[in-house]
Amino acid sequence: MDKELRAVLARFSPWGRPAFAKVMSDPRARLALAAPMTPREYIEAVALELGKLRGGGLVLSPADAQLALAWHAAGVPLADVLGEIKRGTRLRSRSAGLGIRGAAEVSISLQALAPGIEATASRRRAQPVRRGAPELGLVAELRRAARVPRLAARAAWEDLADRAEELLLLPGGDLYWTQAIRALLLALRELGSEAARTAGSALRDRLGPRPASMSRRRYQRSLQLQLLSVASECLGVPPRPFLL
Repeated sequence: MDKELRAVLARFSPWGRPAFAKVMSDPRARLALAAPMTPREYIEAVALELGKLRGGGLVLSPADAQLALAWHAAGVPLADVLGEIKRGTRLRSRSAGLGIRGAAEVSISLQALAPGIEATASRRRAQPVRRGAPELGLVAELRRAARVPRLAARAAWEDLADRAEELLLLPGGDLYWTQAIRALLLALRELGSEAARTAGSALRDRLGPRPASMSRRRYQRSLQLQLLSVASECLGVPPRPFLL
């Protein structure tokens, strides 16, 4: 692989610790990188998000834990549960801001949020499946993009398409781009050294000096994101929809 391209990807390794040390301390990040999701990972992710709302740690009451286990068993997407918890956070903040008495002291539990989560799950189940109708939404768009002929590392792009919405829900959405870089690295290995040199040359044409106010880590990340863009333009990988 092109030497300078190696330097751009140096801080990224799907199997090493440096690029992942920070995000892997978050169980939501661990479960996003692993499939299938285990009940324990599901509960830990829910507990972490609920703990942020309560100001506590990874602790659920027995009743809340049972609810989370039931949702996992029923196939309720984690994104639906986290989304409802975030909505509860916003509603509590809004109520407190309006001076509604007791709003700040109310302890939020999964039992309190269950009606909203289960209503969302019911709406999903009630949606008719129309044969031949086009799929809608980001995941559907990325799945279609991953079906283009002769796409290098197709399985990695299909996996990213399936997880995109959940990855983007995690803090900052950064894990989506980490997984995209991982898929690109696999694609470049599959395409061979000539494709890597082409991408490296295209990236060099865009390079500028690192701004004094930008840390080396942020500059490295910026180069990786630029690499995604130039590889899409000159190699067709990733397909453009993956650039969001």
